[in-house]
Amino acid sequence: MTVSHKTGISLRTQLYSLVIGIALVTFIGASWVSVDTTRTYLNEQMQSHAQDAATSVGLSISPYMDDENLMIVETMIVAIFDSGYYQKVSLTDLDDKVIVSYENNRVIDGVPSWFINLFELTPPIMSSEVNNGWNIGGILSFQSHVGSSYIKLWQHAVNNFFSTLVIALFSFFVAHLILRSVLNPLSQVEAQANAVSKKDFTFIEKLPMTRELKAVIKAMNIMVSNIQASFDLASKQANKLTKELFIDELTQLGNRRAFQSQFKIAVDEMQANEYATLGLVQLHSLQSINTDLGYKAGDDYVCQAAQLITKQLSAFSGAKLYRVNGGSFFFTLNSVGEDVISFCKQINNEFELLNSQYYKAGFGKLVATTYNNDEDLSELLAKLDTLLTQESSATSLGNVYNDNNSQTSYGLHEWSKIIDDLVTTNHIEFTFQPVVSTAAENSDSVANNSTNDDGVLYYELFSKFLNNNEVVANNQLYSMAERTNKSQELDKLVLNKLAHLTDISLDSKIAINLTHQSLHSTGFRHWLASFIEENKSNLPRLVFEINEEAILAGVVSSIHFIQTVKSLGIEVCIDRFGASFTSFKYLKGLDVDYLKIDGAYIHELELHSENKHFIQAVTQIGHGVGIKILTSHVESLETKQLLSDLDCDGLQGNFIQKTLTLKVKDTNLGCIYSPITVS
Repeated sequence: MTVSHKTGISLRTQLYSLVIGIALVTFIGASWVSVDTTRTYLNEQMQSHAQDAATSVGLSISPYMDDENLMIVETMIVAIFDSGYYQKVSLTDLDDKVIVSYENNRVIDGVPSWFINLFELTPPIMSSEVNNGWNIGGILSFQSHVGSSYIKLWQHAVNNFFSTLVIALFSFFVAHLILRSVLNPLSQVEAQANAVSKKDFTFIEKLPMTRELKAVIKAMNIMVSNIQASFDLASKQANKLTKELFIDELTQLGNRRAFQSQFKIAVDEMQANEYATLGLVQLHSLQSINTDLGYKAGDDYVCQAAQLITKQLSAFSGAKLYRVNGGSFFFTLNSVGEDVISFCKQINNEFELLNSQYYKAGFGKLVATTYNNDEDLSELLAKLDTLLTQESSATSLGNVYNDNNSQTSYGLHEWSKIIDDLVTTNHIEFTFQPVVSTAAENSDSVANNSTNDDGVLYYELFSKFLNNNEVVANNQLYSMAERTNKSQELDKLVLNKLAHLTDISLDSKIAINLTHQSLHSTGFRHWLASFIEENKSNLPRLVFEINEEAILAGVVSSIHFIQTVKSLGIEVCIDRFGASFTSFKYLKGLDVDYLKIDGAYIHELELHSENKHFIQAVTQIGHGVGIKILTSHVESLETKQLLSDLDCDGLQGNFIQKTLTLKVKDTNLGCIYSPITVS
């Protein structure tokens, strides 16, 4: 599954190989030519040396060539021969009869035999006629000894080797400096391009001296500057739209519209057996404070309450707080039961401690109720109003929490045991829903009900955990898993189960959702790397969907995690993008592949033109940095067409295809995009 981003041979390697190759060829060639030239010179010197000896000795022995003086001739020849500079000397008569002959052993010390064999010296035998009066008395021949010549040749070769080596090393060092001055800027350009592809806009500050490279780097810096400017402009526009649409100006919390949109989406995503909590906080003294002390005091009152509630809600994963008007706040929790009851009592106790004459109607009141996907928002608000008007609800002893859920009796200990049992039994079922390419959704193949996977960007997999053959409510399960620090175990359980679904084609691309703890755990990263390596032959291509709120909890940690999973060949999608109503500048440095816009912006899109402008701004942001924009909760043809016109890349929702149960070996689930390709 590992993907390599570096293919081929680098320019640095090629250039250095070329320089080293040229240096070696030049070094070897120069050394060879120098030694061979010296060898030719020494051969010529030995030829001249032998000829001179033959001529001079021949003249010296001419007066003694008669039979009576041959001893003198031999003595004179021996005296010359014993000098050691000659390999062979001989004196013959005209009939080639040897008169005098001497020869030295060819012993050469201090010169390697391979060198002698490689550079062979061939001294010629030089002759001179010796006269006896007016007649030719004989032929005197000399051959020079190669020993001293080989020593000189070897010494020359050694000296030439080291001198040439020093020159070659110096030349290579100079070439290295030149290449570095050229290649380092190119490496910076490569790093800059890679950084831009990872949504990190970096500039090269130091410009090289080379004119062409300087021009390239200036052009790259201008390009990056333009991309960043476009990114910042689109981010600013999107942030402005978000604040205008969904943010309360005073508290910077979500407003009524944000509450209604996100509540509707949350209810749509709930399973039949899931329950959550909706709470209401009312500041009854706000009107009197505004009247008696002014609106500034009233604003301080509202902000104090918002900070107090936000601080207490931080203990619950996924909790959200909204200011819907004046002194009214709504909050939602994925949790139900004893923990929520304790939370409600604690908030009301803190409100009571803040009661004083300053707050004529009390600091505030909190009430809450559970709900599931069968209940209407207006009915829930009526329940909260009823609880709020009860006199007993103003105290911590009153009935401030309406509980309709049979599982609220579970405490942390019981949930911890349930999670442990799930990990042990491995009882998981999967449902799935495709994310379909907008281009494919609009193509003729879709109109003709084609059943191939070509138009599917990926399949999102949803987990259903079974405990004692009963489906466990996912929202409560994951909420409690976060609180018991066991959500990583659930992620590992899902991945292990997926690795054993061997009937799923490895060509399919499967997305699973990761929890907050797994995202920010270094231990999970190490486990994941080992898991992928061990199961790469059993796993399909993977996409990790990560909630935007989890990323914002630690952007630096998220960057490290994303770098790890990308090196493993896993793609990354930011889920519920825009739900946090925060600045989108956090995308810089996040090497993600997809952004899935929060369903609150998609719900009833045809009725809210402001949402269209937001989606268009997000599309510009994503496409400007190479990210595909996905949308969920597509529930109508009008919404699909609008999203297509807004250049979104992928669509997901019940109008595209409803969520289906994954049945192993079932290749015909009865709708266009239903099959996760099986082998």
